[in-house]
Amino acid sequence: MAFRIFRDSNKDNAGDFIGESAVTQSCEPCMKTNISKTATVFCKDCDEYLCDTCKNPHTVYKPGQHNIVNVQDNTSAPVILDMKGMDKCHEHARKIVFFCQDHSKLCCLSCVHIHRKCDQLDEIAQVSGQTQTDLQAIKQSLIKLRTEADAIIAECKQSETGLNESIAKISAEVDTMKDRIIQLFEEAKQKLISEAIQFKTAKVKRIGNKCDASLKVKEELNTVLSMCCVVLERGTPSQQYIYSEQMKEKRKTIESTIDEQKKITFSSTVTVSFPKQVTSLLEMGSNSIKLNYDGNKTVDTSSISLSSPPRPVTLELLVSVDLLKTGDDEKNPSLTGLDFLPDGRLVALDNFNMKCIILNERLQRLGTPYKFERAPLCLVCLPHDVLCVTGGGDKVVFLLSVSTDNTITLTREIKTSSLFCSICCMSPSNMVVSTYNDPRPARMISVDGVQSDFDHSLTFPMKTYKFGESTCSYVQSKNTLVLTDQLAHKVYMFDTVNGTFRVVTNENIQEPGGACVGPGDTVLVCSENKNSIVHLSVDGDILGTYPVDMKLPSSICVSKDGTRLAVSNNAIGIKKLHLYKISPAIS
Repeated sequence: MAFRIFRDSNKDNAGDFIGESAVTQSCEPCMKTNISKTATVFCKDCDEYLCDTCKNPHTVYKPGQHNIVNVQDNTSAPVILDMKGMDKCHEHARKIVFFCQDHSKLCCLSCVHIHRKCDQLDEIAQVSGQTQTDLQAIKQSLIKLRTEADAIIAECKQSETGLNESIAKISAEVDTMKDRIIQLFEEAKQKLISEAIQFKTAKVKRIGNKCDASLKVKEELNTVLSMCCVVLERGTPSQQYIYSEQMKEKRKTIESTIDEQKKITFSSTVTVSFPKQVTSLLEMGSNSIKLNYDGNKTVDTSSISLSSPPRPVTLELLVSVDLLKTGDDEKNPSLTGLDFLPDGRLVALDNFNMKCIILNERLQRLGTPYKFERAPLCLVCLPHDVLCVTGGGDKVVFLLSVSTDNTITLTREIKTSSLFCSICCMSPSNMVVSTYNDPRPARMISVDGVQSDFDHSLTFPMKTYKFGESTCSYVQSKNTLVLTDQLAHKVYMFDTVNGTFRVVTNENIQEPGGACVGPGDTVLVCSENKNSIVHLSVDGDILGTYPVDMKLPSSICVSKDGTRLAVSNNAIGIKKLHLYKISPAIS
């Protein structure tokens, strides 16, 4: 049997509890494959113990000189292992020399007096020869446990790294949301100031008119008073009588003018109001954001969250009108584009009569419609009451402005490189458009006329849509592009940041037409062949299906506050326009 002192190079195999000891040396190549064989030779040049099987491959395939000696010749005498107190009795601090099988206890000479009546008390020197196999098994189990401990440590480090990365990401997400809110407030502020200036200009004009009228009255009064004084002082009785009678009528006229001016009143101040959503956010303070962890578990610090899950809604029909020709209409109207202005007025495009119309909450016309030279297709209402309209059959986009008195004015025409169909808002100054007869089914265009394509990582369907076969919408807060495929009965949800997408199919989605953003950053899609509207989440979940009393609903829009929905159809014959109230569904 060979003996040696363990070297540093063997520590990984021997374990962490080693010092110096008389031990049997195993073949080192065999140990690397978890095989335990006793070494018979030692290579002095390589400082490696080998069994008979490994000796020949070692000398043949390993380069260098190999001075091979028998293991017995390598060491003259065994050395003593420092057991670091493990060979001492914990109770008496004496050397352990016995093992009590009855109590499974290591014993010293002092312990023998206690265990002398035990049936099986073995002297360790007599039984230790049979423990070699057990110790090898223990060593392998310890190595396995150490591997498992390493895996746990690695998992802990990975979890800590992931936690640090996710917390850093949270900060970035909150900063992004903060920047978006600040941007929205800045845009709202500019719009508010613009409206205030317009209001002031109109009011100042009216104030000036009132002041001018009063100045004229004052000048007239000064004239007649001067004359009156002269007549009183120097006039004859006949002159005084005549002047008195004439002044009675004159006074009535002046009194009437003054009374009219007194009735005209103006407020000397204007104020600003904030919607309940904003004031609720302020009332919540630092509790306005919640932390998500462990999957779907949340630490809910408030009853209101900025990221509440999408909910089903109910639709209540408020107004329904048949679209009949009026005035100078040549045909019954066909509304191919709908959207709400920020103040709640509804803007509609009459494709057949080439008009842009403004409607009130009763779907009654306001002002004079704008007449196009070419048939318009679709529109979107941008901030500051700007309309962006796509032109049917022409590569052009029209920019129009809408005043508070319902006057529509063309401000600009943008020539485009593609034929655009539907159009929706991506940001205050950028739109997303669906195309036809173009291999790029969706593109982007700014109010400045800059046209661009989505990143190449966004994989669109490999097809070129014809006119009316596809429409688009865009959920800004989710960076999600919605694209309908009418003939394939599909709705695509594209994540424009990560480049991924979902395809939504459902028996209720048959020939999907127009689409728009719904309450809570959801999506509403017209299912033309089902005469209904389908409510979707951006994850592709069906939240609800709502039948509408019209054939082939095709155009749809939701008000900026998410409380009203307008939908029109594209059926042959009399067409309709419906206005619905949107309410959260009762759980």
